[in-house]
Amino acid sequence: MKRWIDVDPLDWYYRDTLEITRMRTDLTGDVEVLSGMTYNVFKEGYERMVKRFVTVSGQQEFLVPDYKYHVNNPVFVIVNGVEVLPEKVENGKVTMTNPLSAGIEVVVIAYGIPDRKDIGCVNTPYNRVGDYRMPHATLKYASTYHFSYSNQPESCTVLGVKLKRLLVTVGAGSDAGVVIRNAIGFQRDVFVIHKGEVYLPYMYNGFPAVIGYNAVIKGVSRRTSETVVVESGRVTYNDRFFGDVRIRRGDFFALMSRIYENLHNRYTDRAFAYNDTPLRPIVDKDVILSQWYSNDVLTLLDEKFHDGCYVFPLYEDGKFEPEACITRAEAVTFLNRFIEWITEKYR
Repeated sequence: MKRWIDVDPLDWYYRDTLEITRMRTDLTGDVEVLSGMTYNVFKEGYERMVKRFVTVSGQQEFLVPDYKYHVNNPVFVIVNGVEVLPEKVENGKVTMTNPLSAGIEVVVIAYGIPDRKDIGCVNTPYNRVGDYRMPHATLKYASTYHFSYSNQPESCTVLGVKLKRLLVTVGAGSDAGVVIRNAIGFQRDVFVIHKGEVYLPYMYNGFPAVIGYNAVIKGVSRRTSETVVVESGRVTYNDRFFGDVRIRRGDFFALMSRIYENLHNRYTDRAFAYNDTPLRPIVDKDVILSQWYSNDVLTLLDEKFHDGCYVFPLYEDGKFEPEACITRAEAVTFLNRFIEWITEKYR
């Protein structure tokens, strides 16, 4: 699956978005420079939908009664792990170009249309808070499942994509679901098997997965595989870029700070550290300190060029106004000054 399901190769920002998506703040590659916006609420009638079929001989039509056609809610059809363009898509039905043979797996996916809400100047997707659980399924031989390094490695394939086994230790008395959720987070390429239960990333909710594992079957330890559908009613997604959402000044500075951290770790051997004692007087500093991006913003606002001038200007009244939406003029100014400062700092 694409990193951003709403970014198309024909979009003018496609190349830049993908390039910055590949950037990480540290050398371990754990923290993305550009994170997605989480969401889990959809417009009524345009919910996320995944339907799996196993064809009968000559089948060409696939009924998806929950699907309502919309230009912003296209259908993707995966035939035996390969994306295929359907001949026709209409409300409740998808028609393929040619009849299919019997026993073929066909998965019809519609990613839905996220609902949005206005928060100040930002029209942002909804993300209802809840006790999220990773999509999961119980394996057929869960009661006799066992893991050993001496056995053939466990495997998980979702629509032709192979995921990596993530080893997670669940301590006595701990909630396995919570521990596994925290371990997987928003990673996209891992899976976990714990006590015969398989867990996948949020993005695969409702997807069929082929799981290979070891279990005792009829008294003999052997390798087996099966197809399961992982599901959870409490998920949050992180697979859209939302390129048309406006951004706050504080968020924009957080993004620049992550790029700064990436460049620092790339070109120096010193550990990156935020400025814990910024000296620059800022009238609304208390507002900045109350936000998640306070370290990012205050660190950058305290930076100076070699001539002693601050890199980033404040408003005339000495405020930064982190919750105000950034204008195109401000974005260009900040980026240009950021590039000048970084070039001066590391050349």
